[in-house]
Amino acid sequence: MRILSILTLFLSVSFLIGCAQDHGRPADLPRLYPVNITITAGGVPLEGATVSLQSKTPMTYGTAAAETNASGVATLRTYGFPGVPLGEYTVTVEKRVTEGVREVTDADGVVSESGGRAYQLVNDRYVNASSTPFSITVTERGATETFDVGESVRVFMFNLP
Repeated sequence: MRILSILTLFLSVSFLIGCAQDHGRPADLPRLYPVNITITAGGVPLEGATVSLQSKTPMTYGTAAAETNASGVATLRTYGFPGVPLGEYTVTVEKRVTEGVREVTDADGVVSESGGRAYQLVNDRYVNASSTPFSITVTERGATETFDVGESVRVFMFNLP
């Protein structure tokens, strides 16, 4: 019983120490607030789309991004940390698929993918920061928004090597 008590104490202290560390958080990264964006295509949740936020004011910490889940929800992260700094952002959405990719084994037995084509399934209007109509403002309360990218499209992008 004494060993169990000591083990419990050790694990509790380890947990508290682990939670107190910043795990590589950049020193200049401001406080982050929760942002959830739902993406639909013609009213249907769009799974596997990449949602990115670009600040409307110059900042040094880059963009926030996430991939949508089966419900079309993306929980944004900045530098891998949950949340987004306060501010106004342009929202871009893209979803790419590849088809016709085949596995190739070289002389050393290393398997890699080759060939195929890449397609964009979201209208270019929403992919580019200069043309997207979507924007979001992050406040101390965070932000939650839903955007619809219209019906899916299938635009050829490039052939894969």
